[in-house]
Amino acid sequence: MKYDFETVRSRYNMGSGKWDQVAASGVAYGEDVVPFSVADMEFQTAPEIKEALKAFIDENVLGYANATDEFKQSVCNWMKRRHGWDAKPEWILPTHGVVEAFFATVQAFTKPGEGVMLMTPVYYPMYAAIKNNGRVLVDTKLIRKGSSYEIDFEDFEKKAKDENTRMLILCSPHNPCSRIWRREELEKIAKICNENNVLVIADEIHHDLVMPGYHHIVYATISEEAKNNCVVCTAPSKTFNLARLQTSSIMIPTPAIRDVLQQHLLRG
Repeated sequence: MKYDFETVRSRYNMGSGKWDQVAASGVAYGEDVVPFSVADMEFQTAPEIKEALKAFIDENVLGYANATDEFKQSVCNWMKRRHGWDAKPEWILPTHGVVEAFFATVQAFTKPGEGVMLMTPVYYPMYAAIKNNGRVLVDTKLIRKGSSYEIDFEDFEKKAKDENTRMLILCSPHNPCSRIWRREELEKIAKICNENNVLVIADEIHHDLVMPGYHHIVYATISEEAKNNCVVCTAPSKTFNLARLQTSSIMIPTPAIRDVLQQHLLRG
């Protein structure tokens, strides 16, 4: 199969915020300008995916539906094949995008006034999930070293030890700093969070977009303790340019944590 990574598709007047914003700023339709303000692609979705979607539309009713066993198993197969994680279908809770999962987990596992930690600068909806829900942003700033960023573990541990800090939203790989966290970094994050009862929400939506020479490590594979104290957020949207389908798989190995989020999602 031949894939086209050269033709840029104009997305004006298609509901794309980044393209409509460029048009509103005065860039004329047809000018050779491609906006990069939002993390989706202007390349066509892979032909195999488009054909599968067409077949599904031809054969099925587009009514309400839950995630099927086949869907969940395919997610687990992908995680095993690509990332070496032996995830289980029963761990999966679907949400309408990873951003929804940020808001849902903040609401489900923390109370107004409690602290949620971010390693900043970081993806802006994470701030919104905290502030819009009346939680306190616990800001531990990454340290810029040359062209890269490092974790200030002294500050990280100090803030994790605060009894009011209840959660860390971990961006892995990190957006926008492009860091692939090393195993020793993730191990240290897990140790500190486990010792201080800080739940880790690992946003791993970019886990498949890693440059040669680097290796993404799923947070839940760091240790048994890390696995039992985390929520791993995944989606096909970045890998396959499927953001418009708003489909995410939130993977939670620990039944007690999974049940809390499931009950929250059922309440709407």
